Amino acid sequence: MTFREMLKIMTPFRLAFGKANLAGLQRILTEDFVWHLQTGYGPEDAPTGRVVQGAQGMVDELMWRRANWKNVKYTRLVESPAGDRILQQFRCSGVNEYGNAFHVDAVDVYSIVDGKISKKDTYWKYF
Repeated sequence: MTFREMLKIMTPFRLAFGKANLAGLQRILTEDFVWHLQTGYGPEDAPTGRVVQGAQGMVDELMWRRANWKNVKYTRLVESPAGDRILQQFRCSGVNEYGNAFHVDAVDVYSIVDGKISKKDTYWKYF
């Protein structure tokens, strides 16, 4: 994948993700899309973390975050094509649902199939 091909995927994805726009996400995600989150919200998510399915599942997760996390900021975004994947690195900070501040360096690995995102694997390193 070229840098230009990556931007053709990630630019509309970032816009739809940032607005929790279902129609926009449906255009860029495969029908069988899965998102492996960095953590789980309860014992049912152990040991692998929570798994979200489909564009609606992504919107639901984003809306949950908006309702429960405060002062979230994303900085230091770097995206790189890597064969049939896209690597996205960034820093994220905010206040979680328990009122605790968090600061993480994050990596998302996006799997691409036929020009659409089929999987998003999220990894966080707290600092």
